[in-house]
Amino acid sequence: MPVTLMGLIAPVTLVGALVFHCVDVLTGLTMAQIIRPGHPVLFGGAPATFHMKAASSPMAAIEAQHLDVAYVAIAKYLGLPSQAYMALSDGKELDAQAGGESFSSALLAALAGVNSVAGPGMLDFVLTFSLPKLVFDNEICGQALHFCREIRPLDDLPAGHLVDHLMNEGHLITAAQTLEYWPSELYLTDPVIDRTTRDTGEKSTGPDLVARACEQVETRLANYRPIDTDPAIDAAMRELIKSGMESQDKLPDLPPPPDGTAVATTRGRRGGRRRR
Repeated sequence: MPVTLMGLIAPVTLVGALVFHCVDVLTGLTMAQIIRPGHPVLFGGAPATFHMKAASSPMAAIEAQHLDVAYVAIAKYLGLPSQAYMALSDGKELDAQAGGESFSSALLAALAGVNSVAGPGMLDFVLTFSLPKLVFDNEICGQALHFCREIRPLDDLPAGHLVDHLMNEGHLITAAQTLEYWPSELYLTDPVIDRTTRDTGEKSTGPDLVARACEQVETRLANYRPIDTDPAIDAAMRELIKSGMESQDKLPDLPPPPDGTAVATTRGRRGGRRRR
């Protein structure tokens, strides 16, 4: 998976960086096919820019996202499924920066038709995985996919019956078309997104987005029920893990059943880890 750093080890220009990136990807795919012909592959990577002042590698930079959608177009031309690090943020916590970077890149990924988006839940240059951000990203990805649905008439044309209903009733809330299509046409978000008015918000949405996201994490973890796994597969996976252990000879005990006090690790408001 090439990490194309624009301005450091790849050209700072989009076309030049795209050429470098695609050569790296095709080299890796060729190696994979030599080792195992016909093996499934993804045309992807982890491009970033090189920040000339901070000496960092922002993966959520708009130029890196531009490079993402550009190489996805190449992948489509070649008939290969694509992967990209999008719907992520370089910020340290779930804040305005994380929201802006994650939503903009999630929408770009949906518009570009990326097959595998490897970014939801990620912060801090993919060094941190945040469960509250994953809950938030679930909402923005849902909205991005909703935006990219096929547009087609749904009892819209001719529009005479809608105009008549509006003139007679003064609204379209009870129109047959509204009653039939609003559940699929109007995307309803989870409580992590505040859609209330100011006079009712404090009563129903909680103090802020981060707190609401953390509450959603706790609720979902507490209600989670593991999927049954074939005992033979479970034993084989445990043996694989144990074979790599050096300082202990057994796996940790399984956690107790969910009781509403599940533990979720995320970044605190000041950047340090906190446990809920």
